[in-house]
Amino acid sequence: MGLYEYKTVMRYQDIGEDNRLSDRGVLNILGEAAGSHAEKIGYGLTYAMETGFVWMLLYWKIKVLKRPSWRTEITVKTWVRNIEKVASWRNFEMYDEAQELVAIGTTKWAFIDTNTGRPAKITEEMGEAFGPIEKDIFDEETNGKLQESENMQKIYEYTSERRDIDVNHHVNNVIYLDLAYNAFPENAKLDFDNFEIYYKKQIKLGETVSVFYQNENNVHIVSVKSQDEKTLHAILKFY
Repeated sequence: MGLYEYKTVMRYQDIGEDNRLSDRGVLNILGEAAGSHAEKIGYGLTYAMETGFVWMLLYWKIKVLKRPSWRTEITVKTWVRNIEKVASWRNFEMYDEAQELVAIGTTKWAFIDTNTGRPAKITEEMGEAFGPIEKDIFDEETNGKLQESENMQKIYEYTSERRDIDVNHHVNNVIYLDLAYNAFPENAKLDFDNFEIYYKKQIKLGETVSVFYQNENNVHIVSVKSQDEKTLHAILKFY
C-alpha cells in the first residue's frame, strides 16, 4: 500500500493547559494513524483479535516543529520504512491545515504471537501488503534503544490500574509518558520538542513499578523498573 494518509481534528485531550498540541496528543494521533493503516490492509486490530498476532510498540522518536491549537485539522502521512524478520520500522509526518509540518517521528514495532508471548515471523505476503518505502525521516540513525544515566534517583512507585490497560492487556504505551512527567521536578516544563521512548518489558495490571529520574545537561532521563529494581520496563529521554 505504501504511503497512507490519515486525517483527523485535534481533540480536547490532544492539547495541554496552554491550548497547544501536547506530546501526549502527538503520540495519540500518530498511534491512531499507524493503527488505521494496519487495519486498512488487513493486519490491524481486527486481525489481532481474530488470530492473536499483534504489533507491539518497541520505540518512539519524535521531533515537534509546531504546536497547533484545539480543533486544528491534522493530516498524518505514514509509511513502513523497513521490514525485518520479526519487526518493522514506521515513519510519520504530521501536517496542519495549512500543510505546514507539525511533527516527524519514527517507531519500531515487533510482531508478537500472544499465544506464546514470543516474536512471530512477518510473512512475505504481509510485507507486500505494507509496501515499504525506503524514505528516512531523521538524518541520524538509531538502533531503537536507550541507555540509563549512571546517577538515576528513585522518585516514586506506581501500581498500574485498570484505566491504564489497553486491548493488548498491558499498560498502554502513552501512559509511560505520564509516569515520566510525574517524576519531573515541580518547576520543570513539560512537552518537549524532542523525545524518545524505549519499551523493554510490558507492565501488567496490578504491577508496581519504580520510577527514576535524572537531569544531565538539560537532557531528562526517566527509567521505569520493577519494584525490586531488577527488571527494566522502559527508558524515556527528553531534550
